[in-house]
Amino acid sequence: MMTRFPRPGCWYRFSAADWQFIRDSLALTPQDRDSLMTLLDDPEAVKMILDHPKLFEAVVMGRRAALLSPEMFFFTIVRHTLKQAGVDDLEVADYIAVVCADFGLPATAEQTIPSNRLHSLYSIDYIQALENAGAHERFFIHVQCANQFLVLTSLYPDFLHRRAERRGAPDVDYYEKVVVSHLEAAGRHALAGEFALDDTLSEVAAAFPPARRALNHTVREYLSLGA
Repeated sequence: MMTRFPRPGCWYRFSAADWQFIRDSLALTPQDRDSLMTLLDDPEAVKMILDHPKLFEAVVMGRRAALLSPEMFFFTIVRHTLKQAGVDDLEVADYIAVVCADFGLPATAEQTIPSNRLHSLYSIDYIQALENAGAHERFFIHVQCANQFLVLTSLYPDFLHRRAERRGAPDVDYYEKVVVSHLEAAGRHALAGEFALDDTLSEVAAAFPPARRALNHTVREYLSLGA
């Protein structure tokens, strides 16, 4: 069961290699490096630095991107993509990036669907689980279901397309609605307030359709995550 919650602030979990990559990508001179290192001590400045378009280019084009942490990789990709699509809310990008970082990559370098991390490919299983769940457990099920299909619809749309063609299974648009409905349900739950996720869950639900389509384009244009 994917019971972990998106931990806000991807940048707080960047590795030393991530920070080195940022400095190397954005600093042109030794003076620039010194100035940038000073700015990286300021959380607000870090958010502005991570929005630099040159950083996105370095992540998708650079040979060293494979050395980056999942948090650094996905936050850069998601933040840039969503801003291009008109979704400028930092918390929305942060939530989607953390979910992708936690569950969006396979455990090995083989770029395949991370099926070992998925509980079920059938939304009906979650509906049945909700029918037998207690009040608190329902919140965790809503979050788990939303996060699982958020990853699949955002990063692996072609996998869902082919599955729909071969088996007559629901396609991406159906699972997009599943994500939105479970995010909304989780956001209304009392536990959402206790975890300080109520506003974020609602905002991600509202922004998800255009965010998902934009991420699909970025995945096809720049990334090779397998299907």
